[in-house]
Amino acid sequence: MNTMSLKEKAALATVMMVLLYAVAVALWFTSQSAAWAKAAKTYARAKATYESEYRLIAEKAKWNQAYEDEKALMPTFEAGKATDTTWLGKMDALAAKHHISISQRQSGKEVESGEVLELPIEVRSWEGALESLVKFMHELENTDEGMFDIRSISFKPSSKKGYLKGSFTLTCAYMREK
Repeated sequence: MNTMSLKEKAALATVMMVLLYAVAVALWFTSQSAAWAKAAKTYARAKATYESEYRLIAEKAKWNQAYEDEKALMPTFEAGKATDTTWLGKMDALAAKHHISISQRQSGKEVESGEVLELPIEVRSWEGALESLVKFMHELENTDEGMFDIRSISFKPSSKKGYLKGSFTLTCAYMREK
């Protein structure tokens, strides 16, 4: 290096600076391409969400009509009338029809969920065959005698061969007259 002239040193320094700038630009573009890819994914996700929400908003009348149709099917009780005996009786009748033995049950407190009221029924002990349980649950979900939903269920083999025992929480939905 000492044998180089000042002009050669200046030219070498300029070439080195140009190479460093080229490396810096290349690194910047590669790091930015990852950011661009991430931004493109975020944009695509936001666009899909927008299109989905736009479609739902466009179907507002359809969903309002479906809500009104379901609301019309919902059982309605007088204001202040206790509903637990009605729901317990319907549940017991369906359980007996499908050979499900319920030995411990208790209704909870009425819960308001918008316009709809819900009454949870805790069944702490039931016993029956798997096929009977499936038929019982299917009829609960599809009966015209009320709106029922099994929120939780647990079971294990019973001491009786081919039977199950366990617990479940049944929620009954209804409305009150105003």
